[in-house]
Formats: sequence, structure tokens, C-alpha cells
Amino acid sequence: MRKSFGVLRVVRVRPPSGAAAKRQSSEWLPHDRPVHVLTNRVTTIGRALSNDILLMDPTVSREHARLVVTEEGWRVYNLTENSIVRVNGKAVPFGQSMPLVSQDYLVLGSTLLQLVAPENSGIEESGPGPLVADGHSRLIEEEEQVLLEDQALALKQQRKEQVSPGSITPAPDISWCPEPTPKAIPDTLDLCRGGESEERQETWNVQNEELFGVGVTLEFALPRRFGLRKRWLLWLFAALGIIVLIVALMLNSFISLGSVRQDGLPNLLMAVLIPLIPAGLIVLLVNFIDSYEREPWFLKLAAFLWGAAIAVPLSVWIEEGVDRLIQAAGFKLETNTFWIVLLQGGLNPGITEEVMKGLGLLLFFLFLRDEFDNVTDGIVYGALIGAGLAMVENTRYFIDNSSTSLLANLIVGRIVLGWLTHPTFTICFGAALGYVRHTRVRWKQILIPLVGLLIAIFLHTVFDSVNYYAYEILFPTPENNRTMFFWWLAISCNYVLPLLAQISLVYVLLRALTHESAIIREFLADEVSSGTVTVEEYALLQSASQRRRVEKKVRQTQGFKQWLRVQALYQTEIGLAFRKWHVSTGDKPKRREIQPEEAYRQRIWRLRQEIEAAQLEASKDHQ
Repeated sequence: MRKSFGVLRVVRVRPPSGAAAKRQSSEWLPHDRPVHVLTNRVTTIGRALSNDILLMDPTVSREHARLVVTEEGWRVYNLTENSIVRVNGKAVPFGQSMPLVSQDYLVLGSTLLQLVAPENSGIEESGPGPLVADGHSRLIEEEEQVLLEDQALALKQQRKEQVSPGSITPAPDISWCPEPTPKAIPDTLDLCRGGESEERQETWNVQNEELFGVGVTLEFALPRRFGLRKRWLLWLFAALGIIVLIVALMLNSFISLGSVRQDGLPNLLMAVLIPLIPAGLIVLLVNFIDSYEREPWFLKLAAFLWGAAIAVPLSVWIEEGVDRLIQAAGFKLETNTFWIVLLQGGLNPGITEEVMKGLGLLLFFLFLRDEFDNVTDGIVYGALIGAGLAMVENTRYFIDNSSTSLLANLIVGRIVLGWLTHPTFTICFGAALGYVRHTRVRWKQILIPLVGLLIAIFLHTVFDSVNYYAYEILFPTPENNRTMFFWWLAISCNYVLPLLAQISLVYVLLRALTHESAIIREFLADEVSSGTVTVEEYALLQSASQRRRVEKKVRQTQGFKQWLRVQALYQTEIGLAFRKWHVSTGDKPKRREIQPEEAYRQRIWRLRQEIEAAQLEASKDHQ
């Protein structure tokens, strides 16, 4: 296995001329910024394909710089005469070199890079050295100013001299508005430790791991003393949720002996099992989406049960009460078709069900804030709550129509075309609620979730209104060919609006996943320098697909327990990055003897020791 000496990550690249304003106005999540693993002691950097690191930057020369690691530390050599290489704002003359240490910034052309590597005490520091506290943002700004100065200098030089094939090709005049970078993370551990001993901190952290698995920060969201009794209470609530789901099914006459006698057992089983198909597909899709900072399985189960066991009974009870009020007001299907369709068929289920589903999301966000990290988590929990409600609702429709001519229409409409409709509505509010974690602007924290909920209600209302009109007004007269044509047209077009919403949500999801990768890249860089995270782990965590392949290989070759340890190690490292991000956006220190950041670090060291011990034991057994 090749040794990894460090990582060179691209912090930012100046965009083409005129693109800055457009990008700043249209994007609210940063671009993906790749990392390059340094596996050789000598690494060449440039625009030519022969380089070890290829930078697609027109202002970078074909052979621009050489990065060398020795026993004394890192050095960078300037290989281009027409462009200046800079380290922390200091120019490296042509043919000369300058030392670097981990966290130093390197400017090549219009590209700003950062060296991420374990600390080497033997290196001779140059310039500011490792970045701390207030110097982080200031040094970034200095490097950006240097980028502008370098390009202006190169442009002037090009006018005087003819550029050789191996030299830099400057871009035209560029006005660049850089993206904001994360603020430095203050060490908040000492603020709330309260003089507790290391032994007490370690014991306190370990006793909760058996219950919470990789969700370390969940320990800090729950009561301080979470003993055996409260663990049993947690499982009791989960069992009650399942019982409530079963009772809800029975009370709504979904499954009864009368249904068996009337429709027959095969039809009944088919009506019960078919709705499980879209629910299972959504669960698989959610597990695929939840690829970086994964949510605990029991919270995913709780979200599903909220939609199936809590939102459904409450929605049915409220909708039936509203229907009685509508009928008492004198609205009849024969005389008030439009208002009946709008009120009873659209607004009543649209508002009621989305508010009940949204209430579950809001409770997750308020009481489990440390596990509701960002837009991705809002999409995950929203999809599961919607899937739970859709499963129970579909079961009811299939039971009621298992032996009628509507069964085929239900399969096409509810399973084939509409398997994502309910999750789509709920995701609109969940994604908007997750965006609150991205901003500290108060009016955005209030307005954006409200807009997301209104979008969910609008989509749901339109969908149910068309559905109600098609089945209650058009379908009762199937002998009329013209009526049936409009029925098929209404049913088919009813899925256009949810489809457009799904396409928009896919874009939001991709941007959110890109942002998650950027968080890992930004906030684990200093953990590599301190030795908490290895270079190999840092590079692997950037790609969810590569991490899955590594975890799968561990499970196949080293067994299930080792797979759990490796998976927990990766998730703990990712959790550390997200916790540091939340601190940088304004989250306050916890009132604990130990902060989540330190709890994550302790668990990383402990898991790595367990993994190495298991590998050593396995190698002895093979011998």
C-alpha cells in the first residue's frame, strides 16, 4: 500500500470574466472543490497532462511548480519564469524554493490551494505558518488580493514579451467576487469543562455509545443523565408507535374479517402488500441519499412512524370534522361543484395533512437540532414522513377497492406514477427547514420555512383537487367517451406539477450534497494536521461512493463487527466536521463537562485503536 504524505486541496479558482456576479446571485451553496492525495515525495503541478496534479486553469503554466517532501519537511519550487508562485503571500522566485507547513496556502496562477498534512516538527516555518483564529480569514483575503495582483502583472508582461509554449497563458481582465469561507473554529472545550477529570469524561461518553451508535451529538441533545430507565422509555415509545400504527389500521377498517369475507383473502393480501412497494423504494432511496452525515436508524424509523401512526389518525379526524362543517354550511356536490372540489377535495386534505406532517419535521428540528444538520437531513426526514403517511393512505384505498374496477387505476396512479407524490410535498417543507441551518439571517429563518410549507400545501391541494374532480365527477359516468377522455387527461396531467417539483428538488439535493462534501473538506483539514484524522481517511471521506466500496470490502474480508467499527469511525469523523461547522455558524457551547467536538475526537481515537487491535488479532489467527 502506497504511503500518503498529505493532501493538496483546491480552495478556490477565479471564474472567467463576467461570471462572478452571475454565480454570486444564483448560487447559495459552494462548488465542489477537489482534493489531490500526495503519494509521491516529488509532485509536479501544472496544466500539462504529464504532471502529477493537473490544474485546469489557463493562468497556470504547463509545468508550474514542484512540491517535495523530505525528512525536514515540505518545500515548493517555482518552475515558471513568467508567473510567480506564492506561499502565504510571499513570492517564490523562479528556480528557487520555499518551505511549507500544513495549513499553508499556495497560489498558482488563479488557483488558491492549501496543504493538508500531518504536522512535521522538523520543518522550518515560513510566514504565518499554521493558521489560527483571526489570521484565517485575513490570510485568505490577502491571497485573493495577491491573485489579482499576479494576474495584472502577468498581463503586463505578456504585452511586452512573446509567451513561450511552456509559459503561462494569462486570462483577460477578471473581476472576481470570491465565495465566503468558513470562519476559524474557536476551541470551546475549556469554556464548559468545569474542571472535570479526563477519566470522568471518558466514562460519560462511552456509556452512551451502546445506545446512540454514531450519533454522538445526540447525547448532548437529550437529558444529561440518560440511564437504563430512560433507555427503556425510548424503546417503549418506539413500541407504542408501532402499536398505534396497527390500531390506526384496524380502527379505519383497513383490515377486518368483513373485508376478508367480502373480497377474499388473496385480494386483501394484495391490497395490503402492494403499498409496501413504494414505501420500501423510498426507504432505499433515502439510504442512498443519506450518504455523508448519516442519520441514526431509530430517528429514521421515528420519522416514518410519525407519518404512518400519528399524522394519519390526526389528519383523518380533522378532515372528517371539516367535511361535516362543509356539509352543514349547505355545500352539495350537485349544486356547488367548484367549491366542493376546492374545499373538500383540495384545501381540506392539503392543509391538514401537510401541517400534520410538517409538525413532525418541526419537532425534529427543534428538539433534535444536532441531528437536523442541513438541507439533506430535511429531505431525508421529509421523505420518510411522507412515505409513512402514503403507505397507510394507499392501504386504505386498496382495501376499499380491492375487488372493483378502480384497482388497476389505483396501481397506475398510486404506485407507478404517484409513489413519490406525498414525500415530494413534505420534502418541500423539510428542505426549507433545513436551510435554516445555513443562515443566521432572522427573516430568512422565518420566511423560507413558511414558503416551503405553503409550496407543499399548494402542490398537495392542486393534486388532490384534480384527483377528487376526476374520481367523484368524471368517473361515475364511464359510458360517455368524451367524459372518459377528460378523465384520463386529468389523471395524466395531474402528475406534471409534482414531477416539476421533483426535478427542482433533485437540483437542491445535489447542491446540498456538494455542500456536505465541502464541509468535510474545510473543517477536517486541521484535524489532519493534529493527527486526529489520517490523510487516507480525509481523502476517502470526500467521496461517498468510494467510502461505500471500502466499507463493503471490509465487511466481506474482515467481518461484520469490523465493518461496524470502520463505518462508525468514518461517521464520527464526518460528525466532527459538521459539529465544527455548526459552531462556526453560531451554535453555542453545550453546558456539559465535555463538548461534542472533544467527544468526537475521543471516540475517533478509541475506534481506531479497536480497529487496529482487531486487525492485529486477525493477522495472528491467520498465522
